[in-house]
Amino acid sequence: MRVLYLLRYYPTLTETFVYREVDALLARGIEVRIAALGNRADGELQAEPPAATVLRVPSWTLAGRLHARTEGQRWLAGVRGEREAARLPWLSRRLAGVDRLHVHFAGGAAEWARALSLDTGLPYTVMVHAVDLFRPRPAMTEVLRAADAVLTVAEHHQALLADLGVPARLVRCGPDPARWQAPADDGGPLRALAVGRNVPKKGLDLLLEAWRGLERPQARLDLVSDLPDPGLPGVQVHGLQPPPAVRQLVAGANLVVLPCRRAPDGDMDGVPVSLMEGMAAGRAVIGTAVSGLPELVDDEVGWLIPPEDPAALVRALRAAQDQPGERARRGRAGPARLAARGFTLQAQVEGLLASWGR
Repeated sequence: MRVLYLLRYYPTLTETFVYREVDALLARGIEVRIAALGNRADGELQAEPPAATVLRVPSWTLAGRLHARTEGQRWLAGVRGEREAARLPWLSRRLAGVDRLHVHFAGGAAEWARALSLDTGLPYTVMVHAVDLFRPRPAMTEVLRAADAVLTVAEHHQALLADLGVPARLVRCGPDPARWQAPADDGGPLRALAVGRNVPKKGLDLLLEAWRGLERPQARLDLVSDLPDPGLPGVQVHGLQPPPAVRQLVAGANLVVLPCRRAPDGDMDGVPVSLMEGMAAGRAVIGTAVSGLPELVDDEVGWLIPPEDPAALVRALRAAQDQPGERARRGRAGPARLAARGFTLQAQVEGLLASWGR
């Protein structure tokens, strides 16, 4: 089987769950190619891209301007504009031998998949994650209803999609446990880690507010983020980091925290990758009861607190500092939780293959 992955941006720093999925498919004998529709500056930090062949779609091409427009071009022009539609034929002519299309996120790349399917008849699947569902593009429902299959990472998302008349298969994303082996929590002072971009939905401002009230001078907090340095004692901002550096920081932490919230524009995290990676490394986690997070985190593996509640976050951080044995116990439960609920790379790939009838 030959599958073309349509990626709105490639490479990026944050979509490691896509890249490891591609590598796992290649290891199983599935031929995967990537069509890169654009790029982002943070891709320069992506030290572990997948081993797939990459087609970079030109940002400007004569192909779509010199010939009669196809049905797919007309549809894409209506949802993304004439310039984007003019790029479509370049990729259409390079689909010989491709059996199907696959897209992560029901955004711009999914609209390309819909257009290509109109022109070629190729089936396409879409994995719905977070921003694509919580800040949907106008064509999202049409794109998903036309898909061969819709997959999503949380039961919470399944219910929202069902309300739109879109049946979705639950296929959780997750880390490869082999990449996240780390020494056990040694019971020492709190060494917390937060990984996330400086955007409202990550709640990093809430974390810093809570840290100011922690009153535990021996505690330390590392932030992997583009957040400005807050100048707080015990807090170090590392900037955005490539995946190997993140693994090292997780191994040196004994708690991974991300106080997610619904942003003013409606966006939320689905199931944060950084918390799953922390759990894979045997680290207790602190998360908030938004979106799909309650499906991952509870008192067995960490602390699940209300969103927008710095006082509750302070209490959870104090518990993680003051009860190191309990913190370590919850951390040890993380890998089993991931396996039991399907938050692993293996389950992710098997679910995807099942949706393709493999």
